[in-house]
Amino acid sequence: MIIEICCSSINSVKNAIKYGADRIELCQDLPNDGITPSKTLLNSAIEISPLPINVLIRPRIGDFFYNSEEIKLIENEIKSIKSLPINGVVIGALNKKNELPIDILKKLVRLIKPLEITFHKAFDVLNNPLESILELSKIGFDRILTSGQADTAEKGLDMLIKLKEKADGKITIMPGGGINHSNFSLFLKNGFNEIHLSAKNKSKENEIEQTADPRIIKKVVSLSKSYKRNE
Repeated sequence: MIIEICCSSINSVKNAIKYGADRIELCQDLPNDGITPSKTLLNSAIEISPLPINVLIRPRIGDFFYNSEEIKLIENEIKSIKSLPINGVVIGALNKKNELPIDILKKLVRLIKPLEITFHKAFDVLNNPLESILELSKIGFDRILTSGQADTAEKGLDMLIKLKEKADGKITIMPGGGINHSNFSLFLKNGFNEIHLSAKNKSKENEIEQTADPRIIKKVVSLSKSYKRNE
């Protein structure tokens, strides 16, 4: 079981390390679903983290259709971080029909490899999610971060299970979106091997930084360990 904490601040990175997470997804502007982290944040995270770091590359908030200038920006961001000691890159892009832009994704994957590659929650607005899973695997993606095309992963659980069955081990389906200590066990019981959460405290959702809450991280880590012991 891999618990990935989405971190948009150095305090969140510290909490993820201290309280037992397995991996970090680093981004910025979490209230808007994340954009590319600043170089200062990235370098600071690399300096202190023994955990693998996957870096989000998203040039702006909004939709996932990028023009040629934005694609070039994504390419340049990848080139600028590829030589750093990171574990992987998190990207996503769609065309105007909300389908996979195969040629663009192939080019980005070539730039990123041999680092790990996650297709982010752009997947949740795809018109053909089940058909796209194996296509992403063929292109070279290692995992898909998704809430099952619903507002939250809990609401999208039925679709997540279908996606995992369709993936058949060829690509990892990683649930994310609204996951916390109160619903974490749902995803354990349904056989998901990687789970993504920001561990944010709902009472502080209006805060810009949204630091990962140590109590939530500790609780989900404890649930994961308990589940392993009882298997």
